[in-house]
Amino acid sequence: MAKINHDKFVADMIRYASSAESSDHIINQILQYICENLQSDRAYIFEDNLDGTFDNTYEWCREGVTEEIDNLKRVPYDGMLDVWFEEYEKSHNIMIYDIEEYRQVSEPMYQLLKPQGIQTLVTGPIEINGKYIGFYGVDNPPIEFMDNISILIDMMEFVMSMMIRIRNYTKQIEESATKDQLTKCYNRKALRWAYAGDFDKNNSIAIIMCDLNGLKRMNDTKGHEAGDKYLCDAAEGMISCFGEKQVYRVGGDEFVIVLLDVAKEEVERLVERLKMYMELKQVSVAIGMAYRHNSKEPFENILRDADKKMYVEKKQYHAEHNMGS
Repeated sequence: MAKINHDKFVADMIRYASSAESSDHIINQILQYICENLQSDRAYIFEDNLDGTFDNTYEWCREGVTEEIDNLKRVPYDGMLDVWFEEYEKSHNIMIYDIEEYRQVSEPMYQLLKPQGIQTLVTGPIEINGKYIGFYGVDNPPIEFMDNISILIDMMEFVMSMMIRIRNYTKQIEESATKDQLTKCYNRKALRWAYAGDFDKNNSIAIIMCDLNGLKRMNDTKGHEAGDKYLCDAAEGMISCFGEKQVYRVGGDEFVIVLLDVAKEEVERLVERLKMYMELKQVSVAIGMAYRHNSKEPFENILRDADKKMYVEKKQYHAEHNMGS
């Protein structure tokens, strides 16, 4: 069995990490490189959900090995992964030479690993700003490679942690550019995919226009802090009913909700749910919904239809209250 060229391994890891590709793509490439060069079955990353569980977020498997990424979600920390993190604190990494011997260390972990066909394993923490936010693992490296791996572990941990840090930073930048800072809804810029028609036009589409009533009057009479809360209450209701990724704030008091591949009856049910939520929160909103069984019509046309229907409700509100928006 060929030995690992340590210098080449380190150089290649640095080369991957400095690539101009997206962070997700680089992470997957690095996992593939590690898995192939360590002649292992799988290489993977788990990340903290911040609720006492961890998800397998990245995985690369050699040909013929069953993928586990979809099965390993919400793995509990208590009674399962806590054993590994306690060991990380002591020795910073774990090398399992024989899964049967490891059974004496942790029966729950043995019961998780054994059905996956794991006999040997190397794992280490992913650390950012002095805090463990996850871990990586390599399944079934040959025992003959374990000493080699121990030499390379520090580089593997450094690159993994660095790429997760870069990915998180990139996401923060993207989020700040595409999210409204007040309501945390996506903004008009984030809706470009819809205007560009970047979705399956054979599926249904529903567009819901929402325009808050009385925002200007509230700002004028109760102050902008009250107006901001009014906006946030409305946004919270929309996100609660339709989901965070579906709601966009496109103007001062205007929101657009886009639903793809959802039955009309379900959309109507959700709209009614939104109305009840707004009533409970004492938020007045004009709503217009346009639905198409397929989305081959230009997005702007469907949006205009929803806007016209919303304006009917808006006009009725003005007539009843004789006030501005």
